[in-house]
Amino acid sequence: MTRPPFRNNLIEWVYTILPFILLGVSIFMFFGCSNSASKNAEIANTLRIGHPAEPKAIDPHQAISVAEGNIASALFEGLVTQPAQGDAKILPGVASSWTVNAKNSKFVFSLNPNAVWSDGTPIDANTFVESYKRILTPRFAAQNAVLFYDILNAEEFHKGEIIDFSKVGVSAISKYELEIGLNRSVPYFLQKLKHFAWFPVPIHEIQANGDLYSISNSWASSQNLVSNGPYVLASWQRNLRISIVKNKRYWDAEKVSVASIEFHPIENTQSQFRAFQADQIDVTEEIPSELKSASLPNARFDPVLSTAYLVLNTESSSLKSSRARVALSQAIDRKLLIKAVLKSGTPANRFTPKSMPGYPLRSDLANPALVNFAGSELDALRDNGPLTMVVSNRDVSIAVAEALQNMWKTKLGIDVRIQNMEFRTFLTRLDEGDYDIGYIAWTGDYVHAYTFLDVLRSDGLHNRSRWKHSEYDDLLDKSLTQHDSNSRLETLYQAESLLMEEMPIIPISWKTKDYFVSSRVQNWPASLVLLRTYKYVHLQK
Repeated sequence: MTRPPFRNNLIEWVYTILPFILLGVSIFMFFGCSNSASKNAEIANTLRIGHPAEPKAIDPHQAISVAEGNIASALFEGLVTQPAQGDAKILPGVASSWTVNAKNSKFVFSLNPNAVWSDGTPIDANTFVESYKRILTPRFAAQNAVLFYDILNAEEFHKGEIIDFSKVGVSAISKYELEIGLNRSVPYFLQKLKHFAWFPVPIHEIQANGDLYSISNSWASSQNLVSNGPYVLASWQRNLRISIVKNKRYWDAEKVSVASIEFHPIENTQSQFRAFQADQIDVTEEIPSELKSASLPNARFDPVLSTAYLVLNTESSSLKSSRARVALSQAIDRKLLIKAVLKSGTPANRFTPKSMPGYPLRSDLANPALVNFAGSELDALRDNGPLTMVVSNRDVSIAVAEALQNMWKTKLGIDVRIQNMEFRTFLTRLDEGDYDIGYIAWTGDYVHAYTFLDVLRSDGLHNRSRWKHSEYDDLLDKSLTQHDSNSRLETLYQAESLLMEEMPIIPISWKTKDYFVSSRVQNWPASLVLLRTYKYVHLQK
């Protein structure tokens, strides 16, 4: 039978284009599968971290919290850096090597010429000189500028007593040699350099965005943020996610295994736990207190130099008396608070943690006599109306405040009004003195008792209690002149005894770092001062 002409033509046309159709399907399937496989691989190599709050800043000179420092440590790198685990080792960062004089008062750093900014701009010795000048400039008002006071004339420059920065002990010997001269012997100085406040900043990029010394300069909010660490900023979706990706120009990029990291700001610890259970994040900031007594897989309880405490506004009319402050402290059942609310940690009878290496742990620490709860100071506390206690929105902070509220009402007859708020607002209230009592924690910036006791110095930038005591300041100053380590620590111990007599802060507990880490996360860092580097972390495929 003869086929109709149009039918013959149709069959011929189909056979003609069929190979091309099959080729197109093959190409689609290949690239479709490749894109899917690529997307899955990308997800598989993304580390997702639960962050306690939306960061106030990722400019390392403006960041103040440990959590903000953790983001800064992924994006930036200083002269030296942290090992994969622990705190003892000092590893090269931008500085490939260094020399130290016999007195531990002069350091010369040789910079790595392969360490460049993410836009390719070189990092030289002058970059560090200008970066340190920025954080010490008085009108920049950096809270962590106090960490630089070991440097010759740095304190005087920061306080405006001298205006010529060339007199400060930081200088560029050559393009890639930086000298830092100290005003005293500081054997732990290299440990201090690990802190994010010492990271260099891209001077050229900041100046392109405005005033180098203005806190309102928005350079660090740009999607094109220039940095020098293992990672660079990919996107910042406010209150949702900060995404960073591997920095291809990082000098040690071959050691960086994880391709990208996401920081998810989730303030509520229960919400973080649910996100962890749902495999939406790999690391939490904390374990909800009600779960800490259970035996949970993937839970970690790391030792850490951190103290949870109450900061008391000594300028408040209700809290000017040390007797009233001591009475508040003695009315607290710390063991019950830890057992019922915190579920971890140990009762603290001083600010410096008992786990501080080398620091005296004796029973002779000042223990003020029990206060007569019917004293006139406590009458004034009751008569002045309720005390205002401010806390962050974290559920455990609110629970602690409620427990203390009940203890003080029961034992002292004192009313306390609790105000909980977003973390940045909470810090602002403390800084402005708009509170009576605040619940907060301090984690050491480096492994030495001075990092705790310096907080309460009369002019300390973190002294939110506004307590001033010349004898205490003198003891801190004396410790800085003592070259013998044991003598220095004994002097600091005397200062702490005085601190506990006056009680401008009330230590509550010495903390552990309690959190969840997914089993797919390998070589997650542990540090007594919560310093973190991500370049040694691996993810199981």
